[in-house]
Amino acid sequence: MRDGMQVIIPGKILYRQLLILCCLLSPFYASSQCPAPAVFIDRITAIEQNNDTGNETKIQQLDSLLKLCRQCLPAKDSVYARIVHRLGNLYRLQGDWVKAIRYTREAIDVNSHSKGAQPSFLANSYFNLGLFYNTLYLYPESLHYFDSCILIGVKYPEKTAIAMMAFERKAFSLYGTGDYQKSIETADMGIAVAARRQDTLSEVALLAQKAQSQVALNDTIAATQNIRRALQILPANAPPEHQATCFTIYAGILGKEKKFNAAIAFYQQAFKVNQRLERWDQCALNMLDMGYLYNDEMKDAVGAIRYYQQGIQLAIKSGDPYVLAGVYNNLGSAYWRLHQYPKALRYYQKGLNALPVHFTDTTLQNNPDDQMLKGIANDYYVSTLLANKGESLLAMYHTSKDSMWLHDALRAFLAADKAVDLMRWKQYGDPSRLFWRNQTRKMYEQAIETCYLLQNTTAAFHFFEKSRAVLLNDKLNELGARKYLSTADISNEQTLRIHIISLQQQLDLIKPNTPAYQRTYTQLLSARDALERAIKDLEKKYPAYYQYKYDTVVYTVSDIRKYLSAHGKSLAEYFTTDSSVYMLSISATECKLLKTVFNSREVLELMQLCTTASMREQQYQRYRLLAHQLYKQLFKPLQLSDSSIIISPDEYLLPFEVLQSDPADPMSFLVKRYAFSYTYAARSLMKIPPESTAGSHGFLGIAPVSYAPHLQLAALTGADLSLQNIRQYYHTPLCLSAATATRQQFLTHLPGSRIVQLYSHASAGNQDKEPVLYLADSALYLSELQLVQDSVTALIILSACEAGIGQHAKGEGVLSLARGFTLTGIPAIITTLWQIDNKATYELTEKFHRLLSQGLPKDIALQRAKLQFLADHDNSNQLPYFWAASILLGDTTPLQEPPHTKDSSISLFISAGILLLLFAYLLYRKLK
Repeated sequence: MRDGMQVIIPGKILYRQLLILCCLLSPFYASSQCPAPAVFIDRITAIEQNNDTGNETKIQQLDSLLKLCRQCLPAKDSVYARIVHRLGNLYRLQGDWVKAIRYTREAIDVNSHSKGAQPSFLANSYFNLGLFYNTLYLYPESLHYFDSCILIGVKYPEKTAIAMMAFERKAFSLYGTGDYQKSIETADMGIAVAARRQDTLSEVALLAQKAQSQVALNDTIAATQNIRRALQILPANAPPEHQATCFTIYAGILGKEKKFNAAIAFYQQAFKVNQRLERWDQCALNMLDMGYLYNDEMKDAVGAIRYYQQGIQLAIKSGDPYVLAGVYNNLGSAYWRLHQYPKALRYYQKGLNALPVHFTDTTLQNNPDDQMLKGIANDYYVSTLLANKGESLLAMYHTSKDSMWLHDALRAFLAADKAVDLMRWKQYGDPSRLFWRNQTRKMYEQAIETCYLLQNTTAAFHFFEKSRAVLLNDKLNELGARKYLSTADISNEQTLRIHIISLQQQLDLIKPNTPAYQRTYTQLLSARDALERAIKDLEKKYPAYYQYKYDTVVYTVSDIRKYLSAHGKSLAEYFTTDSSVYMLSISATECKLLKTVFNSREVLELMQLCTTASMREQQYQRYRLLAHQLYKQLFKPLQLSDSSIIISPDEYLLPFEVLQSDPADPMSFLVKRYAFSYTYAARSLMKIPPESTAGSHGFLGIAPVSYAPHLQLAALTGADLSLQNIRQYYHTPLCLSAATATRQQFLTHLPGSRIVQLYSHASAGNQDKEPVLYLADSALYLSELQLVQDSVTALIILSACEAGIGQHAKGEGVLSLARGFTLTGIPAIITTLWQIDNKATYELTEKFHRLLSQGLPKDIALQRAKLQFLADHDNSNQLPYFWAASILLGDTTPLQEPPHTKDSSISLFISAGILLLLFAYLLYRKLK
């Protein structure tokens, strides 16, 4: 939301509506005369092809024909289905949506189940239902029916043209709701089908839609290639709508490339075509696009306002409430740029009033209520309007210093947050969800600033929590919701996921831009669609599953306090901006909301120094300076009294253990005073299920030691010996090392093992490759961890380099292997933040297991293991590199039942012996 979030709609894709051909019907036979079935078809065709008869007359004629059909035909067949299908479309033209949907559904029912059905005609009816629901802004239902149309259409060659229209419409609907990545994938599937059929017009339309979504994701290079390809293959005799669409999207790309004159020229060409065709909604969008170009790209708000003012009249003429709301929003953004905040607010409120939910309140203090928000089809519009409104209200406070504006801003941000929740539910692709997490970042920053100025810690905690790890929370909700599913449904979903992973692995091995790559990619997209359809079906089939899965309740400060009090801990949450950091601390007795200056480069520099095994004197002094400076900025102001601290970080996962409280004492590490643990979000801790003591193994140890030659990895000498030292602390241990530590063995035994220790290699991945864990025979990728289900594991220790790092996603955190194991439902994970020293890791890990087996909480056991390591080594091995890489994520509680150690086994043996002696003595006394 840079300089005010704006609605960007470069232009709608052309959708070729179904052809409705009508003509007058010849006089009916008397009802006693039953014509042959072929005559019915002729009569339907005659009605369709008559252009001189109004829709009302056609409805009457088809009604009469339907009555005759019921009298003469023994059962409902394809003829009957065609009549009710045509009736449904005519009622749609009349605006009677109830009858339109009812008749179309009846056509589907007949062609799906009747003996004389025509299954291929289902494509027509499914497409019509998709259009109906799309017009009613019921997008999930609309997408479902477009999917159904595509499945039928590609099966029957004579219906492929309708399938292509469904591809186009679905891709645009996904774009309109902000699910850009899924829009691209849908376009790709359609392009592949169009290329096979040599359907150039469909290929052009889908290439244009793909480019439009890529522009929204700021991938202008790929967008340029696709739109140029569309213009290159566009036939000379193509309908002008196609040309207007391509011009509009190409103009948007040119604007991103700062080629402003060329962009304006293409927008004007598109506008002229749309004006000639009287496509007033497209004309309004062209004005909106040109205004956006002036306001956002050229920084000319005055020029933008001229176009937006013209767009208002065209939007009203079009009758599309969302287009009108979008123009009002962007007009408000232009006035915001000019610092004319009262005008900006009036236009934002007009935008909210324009939405089709009967919100007519023009008072700036008021917003649409929850029920109204649920009735809005395009949540992107309303969330943008509300976020921008909150931003301007906050600006009004900074101008006037009247706290009234802060309270109004807070209400707007809370409503915007609700709209973001509603939008998230409608998006099934993680790339699009991550994109929107990034897009809403600015809104949460401003909401937290508002709370800070009000010193409203309750609302601040809400926004802190909603700003982080939301997708992770959704996944954990989904795991909990699985208890409502049948065994067969769980198995089917698992099979679909396995198929997707298999295709993805195949794709990684195929050279791009080859027929085999395109074929496999198309199969992958189809498999993803199949999984999404299955999930949607589950949500409809099991209402309780849906409700649990989409639970967005944020725990209150009071809830968190109860949790912290019960566990003797304090919580510190952070939200970082470019130049400052907001800090929220909660303990059993108080809450604090603070703000201080912040330099992210210093955190990154400190982390880099921690990864150094041998520091030069200059580096060491720099480390100490940074460690103390960050302590004063990020921790000391909170004045936390508890010795166990839970950290909920934001952009950077900094190990607070390495910070130093005393600049004169090189050993004043915070690990000496505090047991730290980390969490993606506080609500994750509140949802940890009770620990299960069931399972095949109390302990599972994995240590490949050496690896298959093709992996080209160094051996981990001594890892197997360390496992043998650890196993003594656990009951029913299973240790797999060398050739037995395979990928399949790990996946097989992991779900049934309470404690898992893994010694191996790992890679954090990069932008193109996901994180990976290496086993003796092969690699295990982050995406494959979703195959691990119904795990009883209470703790997994990932003693592997880079297991805790990976690609950073704003608003979500680090997409690491550790996060992947969290997604399987494992409540506690010990992971590493940098390349680790093998010998030090073995020693530290063995100390931790011994302390854990004594019944200590996990965070305290890890703290004491680190302290013992520091005490046992001289200065050279006391650098953070050797002992600070391992951190605890998640649950800190002790193991429910302390594992059996050698000492405890001896104690049990002695106790049993004493009981036997006592029993013998009592028996002797009785006999005596």
